[in-house]
Order: sequence, then structure tokens, then C-alpha cells
Amino acid sequence: MDRRTGMGVVARRGAVLAAFMVVSLTLAACGGDEKTPEVPVNSDSMITYESHEALVKAAEDEGGTLKIYTSTQPESIEVILASFQDKYPNVDVEITEQSGSDTPRILLEVQGEATDYDVLYLSQEVYGSYLPYLEQVDMLSMVKSGVLDMPEEMINPKVPYTMAAGSGMAGFSYNPKLLDPSLVPESWEDFLDPALKGKKFLVDIEPVNLATMIPAWGEDKVYEFAEKIGEQEPVWARGETNAITLMGAGEYELHFASNYHSAYRASLESPETIEVALLEPIPVRLTQVQGIRKGADNVAGATLFLEHMASQEMQDVLDEMEPQQSSIYAEGSDLAKLIEGKELSLWTWDYFPVMPAYLEEILETWGFPSAE
Repeated sequence: MDRRTGMGVVARRGAVLAAFMVVSLTLAACGGDEKTPEVPVNSDSMITYESHEALVKAAEDEGGTLKIYTSTQPESIEVILASFQDKYPNVDVEITEQSGSDTPRILLEVQGEATDYDVLYLSQEVYGSYLPYLEQVDMLSMVKSGVLDMPEEMINPKVPYTMAAGSGMAGFSYNPKLLDPSLVPESWEDFLDPALKGKKFLVDIEPVNLATMIPAWGEDKVYEFAEKIGEQEPVWARGETNAITLMGAGEYELHFASNYHSAYRASLESPETIEVALLEPIPVRLTQVQGIRKGADNVAGATLFLEHMASQEMQDVLDEMEPQQSSIYAEGSDLAKLIEGKELSLWTWDYFPVMPAYLEEILETWGFPSAE
């Protein structure tokens, strides 16, 4: 049975190792999440608002400028900013794009109380490191009471002051003009075909999507599969966008465990030479994760912004402009439609603290050094 769904700068090893060390040092500098301190949640002392009207009034009374970190692209930021200002004209807002390389600096600034940003982007790799520095705004109870309008599933039930406005899926991408049709994978195991051994496909050395298979397959099967992928002697790469672009330009045939949104964007630019598809179980992660900094000047305004990101209007932006990074929990979103009736490997909130350990295990399996 055909289980495919969806749409029909690679470096030498030394450079890839250098790129990997940057990733490793980032995790090391941020402390990772493997030893994340537990932050007690006291529902009696958490911040809530009696009504949406009271929340809006509080936001307007805060004054100053609501400052936000986000991982969305500049083009999306412009639309998000205009939309929020149109909805809440009495709340001044400033939105700044945060890249992966910004994470160590921003986390240190938060820990040292050296930032005035209100809304923080919580990278999964260091999610737990942020928790002690977040304002405990009980979004979940406010959703249940009707104060906030967003799907409950977007909120971490154990840490209800963090939410994920988006999702990330993994599939694979390929150049249909180069790859033999008989070698187009119909299952994840098809990447182990002997005909694909020896520099026949690309593998990104940040194995987040492979680790996301653990909820469905379990650790042992994923580590065994990772070892077999390494034995296929793939082309190791760092940076999906560049790698997939080069594939579309004719330099490579196939990309393993691609971020769906990255491959989808590339396929829009090169529809004749890049196709992207999904394999079951589909690895799915929660993304666009945000929370409110403890001691923020604009807590009410920040809460409104997080609610706004869950709105249908903003989910459409995540689908159309990011693209394909809406929440699977948003009714009618592109990703919700894509996964309907499919087997998933869902990386829920409970898995967030252990991602660094899983990544390290896979990278060691592949023979890459781990950060001390």
C-alpha cells in the first residue's frame, strides 16, 4: 500500500563537524534540559483575568511598548504586527525575529534580568531552562472559563503559562527528474534500500525529526534505525534550506527526514525539481512555543498576543507565509487537514525535557562528537 501523503550549503565532513560543534556548543552554553529544575505550579498564585474585557483594559492600562521575540520570518512579522495593532489599537507593540544563534544570548539576558522583552520564544532545546524565568499566567484555566479563545491542546497542561501556536512535521523531499521512480520511498525503511547506499541521499546532522519518531517507535528502534541510516553512507549536511535548494538544482536526488515546511517552501520555488511527501508515522512537533517573562511590564498585553497567535487569522499566516507551520490543533488548518486519518509520532509536551539526550544518542550513533 502506498503510504505517501502530501505533495507530489552541503559540506564536506570537516565543515559538517564544525557546524555540528556550533549546535553542540549552543546546547552546552544554554545548559540543555536534561537537568531542568522543576518549577512548582501553584494554581492559587497564578495570574488570571476575570474576563476578556478586563484583560484588554489591563493591557491598555499597562502603557509602554509590548516587546515580543518570535521565530517567524520578517514578512510574517509585518502581517502579525499589523493584525494585532488593528485588533488592539491602544496597545503599542514591537516584534523581533529570533534566530537559533540568538538563543544563548537571549537566555543569558533573561537569566541575568538584562532584557525588557515581554514575550519570549522558547526553543525546544532549552525550553526547561526558561521555565524559572516565566510569569505564571494560567492560560489553561482562562481558556476553560472562556476568558481566552484558543484550543486547550496548544497549552502545556503541566506548565499552563507556555503555549505552542504552531506545529512542525517531517517527511522527505526529492528531485523527481533525478531519482529513479522505483526508489521513491514508500516507508521510512525504504531509505535502507541497498540501492540508496553510498552518497545517494542527504541527511541533516541535526536529527530532531528522527528523534521525533521515538513516541511511535520507541528509543531502541529509533537508535537501531539511526545506525542503519549511518551505514547507508549518506551525504551529511547542515542547513536544510541550502541542502534542498542544491537538490533542486540537480546536485542531489533525495533528502531524508526533511522539515515539511522547508521542503514545501522549496517546492514552491522549484516545483519541477523538488517534491515533498509524508511517510507514516508522521513525526510531528509542537513549535512556535512562547511564554511571558517573569517581571514583564506588559503581562496582560503579552497574554493577548499569545491568544492572537492561536486565532484563525494567524493560523492562516503560519500556513501561507511561514509556510505550513500552523498548529495541528487549529481547526481547518492546513496541517490539521494533512494529518487527518494518518498515523502520527507526536512529540508532546512531556517529551520536551529529554530532546537533548535523544539528539546526543543519535549523533553518537552516527559517529559525531558530543558536547561535554
